[in-house]
Amino acid sequence: MPVTIRWDGVQTGTVQKTAFPISPTDTAAASLNALINSCQPATFGLGGQDVYDENYRKAIKLDEESFSTNFDPHSAGMIDVIGQVLLPAVNDRARGVQAELYKLNIYSAPSGMFHAHVDTPRSESQFGSLVVCLPCPHQDGALVVRHKGDEMKFDWAVSSPGQVQWAAFYGDCEHEVLEVTSGHRVTLTYNLYATRGNGLLAGECNILDPKQLPLYTALKQLVELPGYMENGRQLGIGCEHFYAHAQGPMVHQLPESLKGSDMAVYEIFRALGLATVVRPILDMQIDDDDEYYQRDDYSDNKDDDSDDDDNDVADERETVQGKDIVGTNLHSFKADYNEEWDQGGQKGTVDAWGEHIFRKITWINRLMESKKDTAMAYLAYGNQAEMGLNYSRAAIIAFKP
Repeated sequence: MPVTIRWDGVQTGTVQKTAFPISPTDTAAASLNALINSCQPATFGLGGQDVYDENYRKAIKLDEESFSTNFDPHSAGMIDVIGQVLLPAVNDRARGVQAELYKLNIYSAPSGMFHAHVDTPRSESQFGSLVVCLPCPHQDGALVVRHKGDEMKFDWAVSSPGQVQWAAFYGDCEHEVLEVTSGHRVTLTYNLYATRGNGLLAGECNILDPKQLPLYTALKQLVELPGYMENGRQLGIGCEHFYAHAQGPMVHQLPESLKGSDMAVYEIFRALGLATVVRPILDMQIDDDDEYYQRDDYSDNKDDDSDDDDNDVADERETVQGKDIVGTNLHSFKADYNEEWDQGGQKGTVDAWGEHIFRKITWINRLMESKKDTAMAYLAYGNQAEMGLNYSRAAIIAFKP
């Protein structure tokens, strides 16, 4: 669907319009030139004032009240993605995003650019910005975003020049627009505000390109190391955010309700062609010489003849590293006060949560102590009966299908 821009013409009382992608016709070129001629020089904030300096920023703009557009980032799916990927780091309870159209900016050759800067927030609820690049022929002019030593470059001139492209980033990110060497780089800028909302997008969102996420390159290099993912090796990442993964509703909402960096990691693993699941990591101590855990049921070499698709991870040797057991599925909280379990509840817990011990997970991060959820209550019998609890933490596990 073409993106239409309507704006107040140079002559009083007139309205002009143009549509993107810009077609190679004289009419389209004329309408684009009319838009350019209707713009004003773009300023930037410095010391609480709007400053115009072409040595620092060379661009033109239309303010929000001077134009309108049929483009809607909500219906395009961008806002849902932003709410689930960016918002958790701002406020774990605010799950919605309001996008407020701010400006239309044009950076034109031969020297349109904007040196590195950090935006000034418009209110306490603003947490970032959305930049939407409209399909208009140009060369160079990449958007470069930096934060804490990491850098991401969005070169829209070469990636998908005939499509609408976008980037969203936090307000404390430094960013710049590199020099445009040919054509016109036309963008819509939106201010992003935190609101209430819901998100169940992980694994179901086609508009999010995992290759544009900062972790993609590092994880791709790791996965592609010769022989690294062979012989049943798996990658594990403990979830950075807390999920009540042992409580009824959340059991059925993961992985779709993953948020922030957890959602990003999940999408990257899937983009790399890995089978990716969310599983509980049980927090319990295991003696390495315990005969119970040396049975064939818990051998790395055991064959699994199950055809149940729900047990795909078990088929791939879902693993334990050190003293943590990875369950075969997410489970609701369990309570068993009838069976006399061993001291520590080890045998009963393993029977209830999984059927294999694995020794080939590579953990990329540490499991967070504060992210555990109560998994099971039981009666343990040593010198006397006492109630025991087992806890689990949610983790993302990836392996070759």
